[in-house]
Amino acid sequence: MTEPQPLKTVEIHSVPLHLGTKEFNIFCVVEEDRSSIDFRHLETFCRVARRKSFTKAAEDLCLTQPTVSGHILLLERSLSLRLFDRTGREVRLTKAGEVFHRHASKILTFRKEALNALTEFSQGIKGELSLGASTIPGEYLLPKLIGGFKKEHPQFTISLKIADTREVVQDVLEGRVELGMTGARLNQDHLHYELFQEDHIIVIGPSSPGSSPRQRISWDQLPGASWIIREEGSGTRMAVEKALRRKGKNLKQLDVMMEMGSTSSVKEGVRAGLGFAFISEIAVAEELKQGTLSRVDVEGIGPISRQIYIVSRRGTTVSPMGVEFLRFLKKSSKETQGGN
Repeated sequence: MTEPQPLKTVEIHSVPLHLGTKEFNIFCVVEEDRSSIDFRHLETFCRVARRKSFTKAAEDLCLTQPTVSGHILLLERSLSLRLFDRTGREVRLTKAGEVFHRHASKILTFRKEALNALTEFSQGIKGELSLGASTIPGEYLLPKLIGGFKKEHPQFTISLKIADTREVVQDVLEGRVELGMTGARLNQDHLHYELFQEDHIIVIGPSSPGSSPRQRISWDQLPGASWIIREEGSGTRMAVEKALRRKGKNLKQLDVMMEMGSTSSVKEGVRAGLGFAFISEIAVAEELKQGTLSRVDVEGIGPISRQIYIVSRRGTTVSPMGVEFLRFLKKSSKETQGGN
C-alpha cells in the first residue's frame, strides 16, 4: 500500500497589476503544498519587506508581479497568517510579518553561508560577498580597495550597499550584508568592531579667487554663519556631536540652514557658498589640493579624530570569501599606516 501524499490545493487568485497609472486584475492559479516553504518564497518575502512594494521586488528579482504576489499568497496560506498590510501601492509588514522576517532573514543567511562553504571544497574559493558601508568608506575607501581585491580574485562577485551608519549596522545584524565598514561604533552586544583606519573631521568653507586656502577663526565667530550638516544617523554627525559635547558645545549653537544626506551634496552646498560644514578630511582631500574648497581651523576645536571600523556580527561564521577579503583589508591597512 502506498503512503498518502501531502494534500495540495489549487486556488484561483485575483492579483493587482499596475501599468502606468492604470491597475488591472490578473487571475492566477496557485497550487499550494502546505508541507513545505520554498527558499524562493522566503527570498521574495524578504525582498518585498525591504522594498515595501511588490512591483519593485519583482523588478529586483527579475520576476513578474503576479509571480511575486503568488509567492506571498502561498506563504501566508501556509502559515495561516497575514504577513503584509496592503495600503495602496505600498505594503508594510504586520506584527506577525515582522517576527517571520527576522527568522526568514536568518534562514537565508545560513543557507548562503552553507552554500559558500561547500563551494570552497568543490570549486575553490569563489562566490558572492555582500558588503555594507557608510558614506565615507563606501564612497572614498572601498571602491579602490574592491578594485585591488578583484585584481587578485577575479572570480569573486562583490555587492556594496551604501547607507548611513545605523542602517549598515542593522543590515549586518539581520544578515543582509556579511561585513560592514562604518565611521562610528554603535553599542550593540552582537557586533564585533575592528579598527581599519583613522580619519579626521575638519571644517570647510567656500573658496574664492585670491583667498587663503586655509582660514583661521574662533568658535565665537561661527554661530553667526550658516551651516550645512549631515543627517542624523551618519557617522560624521555622531563624531562631531560627541567631540563638541566634550568641549561643552553643541550643534544647536550653530545656524544650521540645511541637512544633507550625502557627503557629495554637503561639498556642493559649501562650494555654492551656502555655508560652512564639518566633513571628513578623506572626502575633501582632492578639493583642498585644487583650492576649490578652503579649510577652516577653528580655535579651541581642532580636527576631530574618528576611526573607520570593519563591523561583523558576533557568533556568525564568516564565509571563505569574507575571510579572504578581511585578510586583504588588514594587509591594505598596514601598508597605508606604513606609508604614513
